[in-house]
Amino acid sequence: MILSAFDERISLFGNIGVNKFQRVPDNVLEKIPDLKSLAYDTSGIRLSFYTTSKKIGIKSTQNELSKYMHMPSIAQRGYDIYINKKFVNYLAPIYGQKNFFNELEIDESNKINLIDIYFPLYGRVDEFQLVLDDNSEIKPNTYSRYEKDIVFYGSSITQGGCASRNGLSYVNMISTLLDTRVYNLGFSGKAKGEKEMAEYIATLDMSLFVYDYDHNAPSTAHLAMTHEPFYKIIRQAQPKLPIVIASRSDYEKNRKENEQNRRIIMQTYVEAMNNGDKNIYFVDGKEMFKDDEREFCTVDNTHPNSLGFYRMAKTFLKTIKEGMGE
Repeated sequence: MILSAFDERISLFGNIGVNKFQRVPDNVLEKIPDLKSLAYDTSGIRLSFYTTSKKIGIKSTQNELSKYMHMPSIAQRGYDIYINKKFVNYLAPIYGQKNFFNELEIDESNKINLIDIYFPLYGRVDEFQLVLDDNSEIKPNTYSRYEKDIVFYGSSITQGGCASRNGLSYVNMISTLLDTRVYNLGFSGKAKGEKEMAEYIATLDMSLFVYDYDHNAPSTAHLAMTHEPFYKIIRQAQPKLPIVIASRSDYEKNRKENEQNRRIIMQTYVEAMNNGDKNIYFVDGKEMFKDDEREFCTVDNTHPNSLGFYRMAKTFLKTIKEGMGE
């Protein structure tokens, strides 16, 4: 049995365009053309369904090769397979391969199993087919802890760099741990707090919004000029929406600049609180990695590895739950 990712018998989460894997609609790309190179990277997109099939196969065409040497190819071009919320393996092309097919057996005694497939963090998917046993039962998984998506906007770290595999970006960890849908608007080097992006995000029907883009700000002055206005556009459109603002996790790398940026972000938070905003939350990136253990948390002194992403996820989880009244 061969299915498209858009088949009504499976659920495709991640706010994609119609019949194409695209995280941002065309009208936004027209206003912010710098995003075009990353808008088709499928970070945060997830297939979810129940099936009686005893094998899971993936046929995929990806004309774009791995982009970064400091991030595993399986995280840039592969697919993580979770069965009943537990990671079992990944399926991925070998380096240089544009068309691939691979499958794995489901070693489960259950008659029907929940399957989650996390798409590449930094890869563009040109074609995708899901292969299941003929005559197997299949139905979409429509459950989400929160009725609406949690929306994340930020830098390469938000997009998933440099996770060792797809399910281990902090955004996808949160999706798994909370069993909820997410919409990942992380753009490596491109998300710069543009007014047009804030206006787009303000239109989204979401349960909670997280933003952290100071890594991409060209300067401290740019961050100061854009950070609070970005918040105000969202807040004006959605007065009661929980908003989480965060500072960067690699605080120790450049303390002087990072402390300046941190104070700008904190100022947005403080001003909002002083103006009576009861649904604003601050996550201090300075506290995510312990000073004496920081070297164990990153790949290149900036981008988190699995331990770093796990610490980020656990930090954000506490604040997200608070924002959702839990």
